[in-house]
Amino acid sequence: MMHRYSGSNPRVRGLRKLARDRGQRHELRSFVVEGPGLVAEALDAGRDVRMVVVPESSLDDLEVGPRLDALLARAETTGADVGSVPDSVFEGLTSTTSPQPALAEVGFVDVDPDVLLAGVEVGHPLLVLVGLADPGNVGTLLRSSEAFGAAGLLLVGGVDPYNPKVVRAAAGSAFRIPFAMVADDEAVDVLRRLAAADIAAWATVPAGGTPMAEMATSAGLSALVLGNEPHGLTEDVLAACAGLVTVETTGNIDSLNVAVAGSVALYESCRSRDGRDA
Repeated sequence: MMHRYSGSNPRVRGLRKLARDRGQRHELRSFVVEGPGLVAEALDAGRDVRMVVVPESSLDDLEVGPRLDALLARAETTGADVGSVPDSVFEGLTSTTSPQPALAEVGFVDVDPDVLLAGVEVGHPLLVLVGLADPGNVGTLLRSSEAFGAAGLLLVGGVDPYNPKVVRAAAGSAFRIPFAMVADDEAVDVLRRLAAADIAAWATVPAGGTPMAEMATSAGLSALVLGNEPHGLTEDVLAACAGLVTVETTGNIDSLNVAVAGSVALYESCRSRDGRDA
């Protein structure tokens, strides 16, 4: 049933808080997805879409109205509550200055860390992100992980993967690539668990490590460990890794952006895997 929600509706007010409050997201294990395309991808992936709202005026738009009607009908068949809100209310729900005409509440999609460890295969490394603070970087690495066949991502502290900026940057990959979260003080413990599972953790460093192309061709299970954007990895984390790896560059560049470095490293793993399978 299609509803017309007011701005005072508790569910609608809850959507605004989910978009802005990390604590609220984790208490309710729900997050906000913005835009018809991403809402559709959440439905495609079979995720727990709990509510979908659109601005009232968009339903009368000859160009987007039919598409939104179909999206709402589809979401309703999965059990989601669906409806419209006044345009002024909708604008207050989103986290962007030029909002796309759909917004959904979706249940959390992360998995247990043990699930990630069990999914690591030769040529399909696990990506371990330690204290990454930039939502765009985390979203990009989620996307690259899906593109290049990573086993998944393990986020150790850092930015909330359910931050709307992360979800947008991931462009749907957050619904498909498995990821897990642990606290920021569990980095060394995570690396010990990887070692116990015979997964070699390689710390990515700007210089002085084994060339990534060389490491990627080595046999065995692996994980790539990436550190905080301005500070990198701490000494205790570096010491707990099996080795150091560097994405080699030319010119006078001191280091790569962490999302670029991680994406290139995953590409090298993908290329070496394809070579082994040939």
